[in-house]
This record gives sequence, structure tokens and C-alpha cells, in this order.
Amino acid sequence: MKRLIFFISPLLVLSGAVFFTTFHPIEQAIYFLILFLLTCLSAMTVVERLVKHHDVIRRLNTIHPLIGIVLGTLMLAVFIGSILWLAPSLTHASPVGLLVSFLFMYGGILVLGFIVSCFFEGITRQTKDQLIRPVFLFIGTGHLILTVLGILQLYRQTG
Repeated sequence: MKRLIFFISPLLVLSGAVFFTTFHPIEQAIYFLILFLLTCLSAMTVVERLVKHHDVIRRLNTIHPLIGIVLGTLMLAVFIGSILWLAPSLTHASPVGLLVSFLFMYGGILVLGFIVSCFFEGITRQTKDQLIRPVFLFIGTGHLILTVLGILQLYRQTG
């Protein structure tokens, strides 16, 4: 049940955005920070579940870290290109547009998690399946710090 709540909670927060018509920039930053952290926790539980029940991550452990970083960077470039290609349709505040935005954020977190886990594997010589929690905590903490610094900058600009 706990894993199901972690998996569904970002969708519940995302569905709440339909009811809000306007956000101030600081409220937007806080809302997307909460959504990103919940999505990061959800992705971590999904990847942990894949490690336990499927052979996907064990196959990824055989990839050399440098090749993984290059492949992950190429995947990230394709991912960003597809986001830029779909950008006009993602600006509508419809439930379908919000779901597509959420799926892109979820995919981006997974790709970023793969790149960071390859990087950490090269540094620590541990396998990728042992680095799942530290990688997603690193991603979530980094985003939290950058968002808080951005909010402080917005407060400084608005007076």
C-alpha cells in the first residue's frame, strides 16, 4: 500500500493544478517543487520494484559507466528535443496537457537517474542497483536547493 501511495501521489498533486487558474511565481515554484519531489520518490519506488522483480537493472549493471554516461546524455538530448518539439501543446492547462507534462517529467527523472547512477558507479565502483536511493536523493536534494535559491531570488527581486 505504501508503494502505491508513493506511485499515485504525484498524480493527485498534479490533478489539483486543474482547479487553480492563476499562480504567482513563488507559488508556482513551491507547487512544482512538491510535485518534483513526489515524482522523484515515485520514480525511486518504481525502480526499486523493477530491481526486485525484473532483470532490467541487472542488465544495465553490465554497461560500462562511461558508455552509460554517453548513452544517457544522448537519451537526454533526444528527450529535450522531443519536449521542444511538443512545447506548443504542453502550454495548455488541460488535464491531458498536465498528464503529458507529468510523463515527460517522470521520464526525465528516470533518464537523469540513469546518468547520475552511471557517474556514481564510475566513482564508487558499486553497481547501479545499490545506488538507487542515493541517486534519487541526490537529484531531489539538488532540485530542492536550486528551487529554494530561486525562491529567495524572487523574493529579493519583488522586494
